[in-house]
Amino acid sequence: MKLFEKIMYPILIIFLSLAVYYSRTNLVYFESTMVAEDGFFQWMIFYTLLFASVMCFYRASILKPFRGAGFSACLVFAGIVFLAFAMDEMSWGQRVFHFNSPGFFLTHNTKMQLNFHHLVLNGFHFNNIIFTLSIKVLATLYFLVLPFFYTKLDKIKGVVNRFAVALPRYTQTGAYLILAGLVSFIPSDLRYVIFEFGFYWILVLMMYNPLNDEIFSRKSINR
Repeated sequence: MKLFEKIMYPILIIFLSLAVYYSRTNLVYFESTMVAEDGFFQWMIFYTLLFASVMCFYRASILKPFRGAGFSACLVFAGIVFLAFAMDEMSWGQRVFHFNSPGFFLTHNTKMQLNFHHLVLNGFHFNNIIFTLSIKVLATLYFLVLPFFYTKLDKIKGVVNRFAVALPRYTQTGAYLILAGLVSFIPSDLRYVIFEFGFYWILVLMMYNPLNDEIFSRKSINR
């Protein structure tokens, strides 16, 4: 475990423990302040996603000469996805610069803001289905299933490495399971904010020191 992980895991546990504590002792404060719009945890989600995006762009730039354009393009794509999620958390700057929402979002967004995670179309809640349920399903497959097949099947290993997919170590899988357990103790529908915060930070730590770190490290490249 690298120094950055040794620092961040205890901090992450403290934040998650505080969230569970306040949700069970002062639910009003938890919902109105901690996980509210523009609250502490939402800003932390934004910064976490932004950090992940920068990490992807940085790796794309330094590894392109050694891993090729395709590998670099996959990292750029991942960086764009993280950046888009980060900007959507902040309504693409609307809650900072206070500009008006387009008519479509005034009609179909539950917060009447310029973001996609609060959209409702024909009863389809984007936040519940895409941004929460899909993340839980994909995260479970990603942390528990894919690493197993990566170590067992060379074909899967080749595809994962070719498309620059960082895989979790056992410590990060364990952290994900602990996160899921802690969040289950939060007696609020807004528990998903804490889950997303914890999941994105674990994802950053996994990207920083993945199971297949040799494909992201210039030290392993013969030059």
